[in-house]
Amino acid sequence: IKDVHNIRYDYFGLNHFGWFTSIEYKGRDIMKDIKEYIKKHEILLPESYIERIKKARSVGNRHAVSSWNHVWKSVYTMLESFPEYLPNTYLTYYLLSKETVEHSNIERTRANEVMESREKDLFEGVEHYLKTGEISEKAFYAGSHGDWISDLALAIKNDTHARFLVITENRGAIPNMPYDAMVEIPAYIGKDGPEVIARGPIPLFQQGLMMQQLNSEKLIVEACIENSYEKALQAFTLNKTVPSMSVAKAILDDMIEANKGYWPELR
Repeated sequence: IKDVHNIRYDYFGLNHFGWFTSIEYKGRDIMKDIKEYIKKHEILLPESYIERIKKARSVGNRHAVSSWNHVWKSVYTMLESFPEYLPNTYLTYYLLSKETVEHSNIERTRANEVMESREKDLFEGVEHYLKTGEISEKAFYAGSHGDWISDLALAIKNDTHARFLVITENRGAIPNMPYDAMVEIPAYIGKDGPEVIARGPIPLFQQGLMMQQLNSEKLIVEACIENSYEKALQAFTLNKTVPSMSVAKAILDDMIEANKGYWPELR
């Protein structure tokens, strides 16, 4: 949608971990239409769109590779069980972790897909620029994220108090989340920073998931500061992408070995 500024939505969550509670286009509520489309086609994005970006050799085609196609379809699965809110696509990894692992190809992971598309285009673009001084639009294409950052910078500079979805300190905006939690919510942005838009308490299911993820992240920070193996294991065990304590330990031990020289020494 080119006139993206006509879209207005409400949302709550953490970074890459949240739910849309309403979506409007030019003042018309379109959340029901979006849900009906997903229910009918069993996928979030139109198949025609996915096929089009598969054929187009561009940075954007990473959204048509195998792992992303699974994500688009997973939104349907999540909505079938929990239809009240539209989930952020990344919740696939938390609510459907078993299915995501089963769908994954150990020989060509999500990381490989990114390296073969976005990373490859960027590195080739930098090399081309250093040799010729020419900037490749394909390599440095900013897309909607770049537009959003530019609009945000203008809102701060010009003190417009435009509405954005930002990650900021909660400060009571979500009453049943910690005051100092970094949450993702709508806010008005001006020269003095975000003015968060308060809401009522969020449902227990979403609040429980957010607290679990928040505490997992806090524990891994404490583990790094304190060089604590136990707290690192607690963080991995608590994270919803990990199915059990024994799996958490196996993953942690493998990652310690793979990251020697980069991680603090855990004891």
